[in-house]
Amino acid sequence: GIFTVLLFVLACELPVWLSTPNEGLADLIQGRDPQLNEILARVPAIRQGPSPPLFFRNRHIQFIPFLIQNAIHQMDAIPYERVEMEVRDCVDKRFSQCHHSSQMMNDTVTLDIFPPFDTEDYDDFNRSSPVILFAPGLRCHSQDLPGNSIVRKAYGSGFRSIVVNRRGHTPDQPLKSPRWNLFGDVDDMEQVYWFIKRNFVPSHTAFFLHGISSGSAVTVTALSKWDKRRTELREKTPAFVASVAVAPGYDISKVLNRDRFLWPYNDIMMQSVKDHFVMKNEALLRSHNNDAVEMMLEASSLQEFAEAGVTFAGYDNTTLYYQDTNPINEVRDITTPKLVLNAVDDPCCMIDNLYEASPYAQHEGKTFAQMIRETKRGLIAVTYTGSHCPFLCTRNRWLPFVNDPVTGGWMLNNWSDQVAIEYYRAALDVYGSRRFL
Repeated sequence: GIFTVLLFVLACELPVWLSTPNEGLADLIQGRDPQLNEILARVPAIRQGPSPPLFFRNRHIQFIPFLIQNAIHQMDAIPYERVEMEVRDCVDKRFSQCHHSSQMMNDTVTLDIFPPFDTEDYDDFNRSSPVILFAPGLRCHSQDLPGNSIVRKAYGSGFRSIVVNRRGHTPDQPLKSPRWNLFGDVDDMEQVYWFIKRNFVPSHTAFFLHGISSGSAVTVTALSKWDKRRTELREKTPAFVASVAVAPGYDISKVLNRDRFLWPYNDIMMQSVKDHFVMKNEALLRSHNNDAVEMMLEASSLQEFAEAGVTFAGYDNTTLYYQDTNPINEVRDITTPKLVLNAVDDPCCMIDNLYEASPYAQHEGKTFAQMIRETKRGLIAVTYTGSHCPFLCTRNRWLPFVNDPVTGGWMLNNWSDQVAIEYYRAALDVYGSRRFL
């Protein structure tokens, strides 16, 4: 019974205590802008890092309370307002314009908004309240990003959350066309941004962009493309005061391999994505490319699964896919203030991903960490503990709990949630003029 459980926890925790004597921050990587020092001064929690509870330092054990809370939060769901919008795309991603229906891959994505725009029940909010666009993780959605404590934290600090449930991610909503990208689609995200700007908020509302786990890929790729177009072509592109990426994996051509996305999580998630994305849309996908469906179903790793499905993302092969979508390609073109949060003990996004030399010629053999130092406003905080998203923290408190602003009850104190919201608040003060771009 209890004694057996305690022995199990002790067996998991003791090696961690012996091999990881430190808590807090393992590394801080900072871009060139001196104003980043002001951000760090305003958000001391970034430099402090998380202080995990006594028996929850182990990266696997941290998932236990995190998953329990997620189950509770899904039963006591956030009362989002749901808005559906049509997104348009071409069969071949090489073309930005297509006019005949046979050349189009249109579908419906859902935007889950909290607090809603269509009610006056939330006195502290109005249409000009700052907005955070969320890109959820692998097979995730608005009630489990993973977790939704960040949305609750945002609400308590005056930020409106809009979760972009990308194609295929909305529960019980099958695809209408055989177009779907495991990591998300930049073109869809741009359409979402302008749809919100046109229909819901005043023109100078402050926007923030937040990616979690695999959802961080589309946010980084998007910023590199949009910021480059704004800088070099003087185009009007989506503009954000700041952005956060939690637990990204960097080079998506490798990140889902078994030596980087470890057992048992690779197997657990692989079966989950096969069931959700393929089996629920099997007839539609087979009508477009039967061989690709067979390859996805036979995949033995998440990386094989992702590569087998690039045809459904609009690319003829993996080379074209990675050339256009890999977030590390043009990371140095990002001028938006960008905070990245990684944990050394993350079993799903190995920290070595950050420190390995890039194999791509344009990066001149530099590591991704070195490239972030060359960006204008990039900032990466690498913590000793946190696992993949929980980031449990008891710093300055006896127990790892904080108030839940939505219910008035309690929720786990997630260091990444705290840091993200404090960072957005600081960015409003330091970089607030970006909302006028």
